[in-house]
Amino acid sequence: MSYLDFDTIAAIATPVGRGGIGIIRVSGQQAVSIAMTFFRSASGVTRPKSHRVYYGTFEDGKGVPLDEVILFYMKGPKSYTAEDCVEIQSHASPVVMRQILDLLIEAGARLAEPGEFTKRAYLNGRINLSQAEAVIDLINARTTTSHEMAISMVKGELGETIAGLRESLKQITVTLEAILDFPDDVDEEIQAETIRGQLAATVAPSLVALIENFDQSDIFRHGIRVVIAGPPNSGKSSLLNRLSGQDRAIVTNVPGTTRDLIDEFIHIDGIAFQVTDTAGIRTTDDPVEKIGIERTLSRIEASDLVLYLVDGSHDVEGEVLSQIRDYVGSRQCLVLVNKADLSPGGAADALKTEGIEHLVVSVKTGEGMDAVKEAVVARILARLPEDRSALVPNRRQVALVRKALNNVENAVEGIDSHLSFDAISIDIRSAMDLMGEILGEEVPVDILDEIFSNFCIGK
Repeated sequence: MSYLDFDTIAAIATPVGRGGIGIIRVSGQQAVSIAMTFFRSASGVTRPKSHRVYYGTFEDGKGVPLDEVILFYMKGPKSYTAEDCVEIQSHASPVVMRQILDLLIEAGARLAEPGEFTKRAYLNGRINLSQAEAVIDLINARTTTSHEMAISMVKGELGETIAGLRESLKQITVTLEAILDFPDDVDEEIQAETIRGQLAATVAPSLVALIENFDQSDIFRHGIRVVIAGPPNSGKSSLLNRLSGQDRAIVTNVPGTTRDLIDEFIHIDGIAFQVTDTAGIRTTDDPVEKIGIERTLSRIEASDLVLYLVDGSHDVEGEVLSQIRDYVGSRQCLVLVNKADLSPGGAADALKTEGIEHLVVSVKTGEGMDAVKEAVVARILARLPEDRSALVPNRRQVALVRKALNNVENAVEGIDSHLSFDAISIDIRSAMDLMGEILGEEVPVDILDEIFSNFCIGK
C-alpha cells in the first residue's frame, strides 16, 4: 500500500502537561496544505521545502495568533511514516496545543489512533513489524540496559536475524520443490541428508538460541527480582535500607521484627532491581511469623537472585549452613557475612571450610557494599546474551519462534522416518511463514490492531 492511499492524521506527540516545548505531528498527503492554512512564516515562505525548519506564528481561522511556533516539514518517503509529515513545535501549554490540534482537524486531518504513525511506517515499508514493536519497548524502557536492547531492535538487528532464518528455510523449500518436480535428476537420499543437516545443525539451534535469549533478557525489561533472606537479626532490613538509600524497613534488635514482605525498586548501573526484604527464616510457633516465613520461601522460589545474610559476629548454625548449601547449589545466590564492624565469630570460617564463596560486609557502616553491588551486577549481566541482535523483545514473537522450532523438529523427524518430501515441505513452509509473520509480511489485521493499540496517541 502506498502512503498516498492514507488520509491525513494529526495528534499531540508530547506528554500531557505543561512544559517548554510541545509537538503536534501531522502525516499524510494533505499534511503540508493543512498546516500552512494556519502557519505564517516570519520570512514569508508559503511553500516550505523538505527538511527545513521555519519560524513563525500559528493563527486561528480569523488570523488571531495562538503562539509562536517552529514548523518542520519532511517530504515522504524520507520521514518517520514515509509520508509527507509536518511537526509543529509550540510552547507546551495544553490549551495552545489543543487549539492547534482542533484547527488541524477542522481543516481536514483526522485524530490519529494509538500507534498509528508507527503503524503507517510499517505499512509503508519503512520498518518491519519487529522494529515497530520495538518502538513501544523503547518508549517504556526504565533502565539503560532495557534501553540498549530496545535500540538494537529498532535498528532492525532482530529483523536481520529472522530474515536470515527465513531465507535459509526458503532455500530448503526450493530444493524440495526441485526434488518433487524432477525426481529422476536427484539422489533423494543424499538430498534428504543435506536438508536434515541444514535444519538440525543451523536452523534449529538458531531458533533455540532466540528462545533462550528471550527467557534470559525478559527480566531486564521488568526488573530483576532480588530477595534478601537469612535468619532473624542478620541485618536484612538494614541491607534494604542501605541499598535503597532510605529507611524503608523497620530495624530493631528484636528477632522476628519483619513479618511481611517489603519491596523497593532500586537502580544499580542502569539495571532495575525489585529488592524484597523478608521475614527471618527460623523454626517458630508464632502463627503470624509462620505466615511471614511461608511468604519468604515462596518469594525465594520466584526470585532471580537471593542475597543470603548471616551474622558474622556469631557462629553459623547447622540448619542455616544446610540452607545456604541448598540455595547456592540450586539458584543464583550471593552469601553475605554481615556485621564486619563487630568482633568476628565463626561464620566466615565455617563458610570457607565448606568452600562457599561469600563477601564480608558491614551494612551498618557501608563497608563492602560497593563489592556487593559489583557482584550483583556481574551475576545478572552474565545472563544477558552477548549478541544483542538475537534478543526477542516480546511474547508474541517468541511464541511464533517456538511454533517454528516445532515445525523444524517435525521436519527432521519426518526425514528420519522417511516421510514423503510433500509432507516434510508442509512443516518447512509453516516455519518459513512464521518467520515472515514476525517481520510482518503476513499478519492478520486484528493482530496488527492489537499490537499498535498498546502505543500512545502521537506515536
